[in-house]
Amino acid sequence: MEERRATRIRQLTCVYRFDAGVRGGAGLLAARVVGEGCPLRALTHHGLLANPQWTAMVAQLIVPVVLTHLDRTREPVRQVARDGRPCVLAETRLGAVPLLGPADLERIAGKVGAFLDEVRRSARDAGLTWTMPMWDSSPAPLYASRF
Repeated sequence: MEERRATRIRQLTCVYRFDAGVRGGAGLLAARVVGEGCPLRALTHHGLLANPQWTAMVAQLIVPVVLTHLDRTREPVRQVARDGRPCVLAETRLGAVPLLGPADLERIAGKVGAFLDEVRRSARDAGLTWTMPMWDSSPAPLYASRF
């Protein structure tokens, strides 16, 4: 029987619905006026400030979490995230794996605990692992870059 090697998550990349900069900010403001915003932003922020529950959750994870906009991502991530924003991707040695899409984040409705449960479930369903086995000699990022 062939043993299946689990793929380790190196980083979670969360891609906001709108691009960065003035155009993206204007798009976010316009969407909020008509009652549509970014469900990922509802998790990560309260108004203009960071959500303290989000900050505490990220501090407890064993992988870095990067919050970014599509126009500020590397091309491999951009290819996966382009058609479904906002989204959460697991970055692995094999590339970016989608974990949560717009509908998932809408359903989570800003609840940090529900977000973590859904990320864990999606990672498990995708055959991903959070641990760093001894046979994986590739280093994980030691810190998350902030944009």
